[in-house]
Amino acid sequence: MERQVKFAILRRYESLCYQICHYLIQHEPSASEAAKEALLSIAVDACFFTDSDETRKEKVRRTSIRMSLLRQNHGSLK
Repeated sequence: MERQVKFAILRRYESLCYQICHYLIQHEPSASEAAKEALLSIAVDACFFTDSDETRKEKVRRTSIRMSLLRQNHGSLK
């Protein structure tokens, strides 16, 4: 699959990813970082690009939640 096609697919889920991260973290810079990390993590999942829309949304939800929790835990350790 071409890189531009993958970028286009990821962009469709960017807003959902950020919304979840922001809801959980409630701090814009940290939410942006968590969303970026989540999307980068999703980008290396080759199956993501051939999954159904519902499966993609579920992967985005799970990854966004995981990255948000990691970011919150990492921030609390400082």
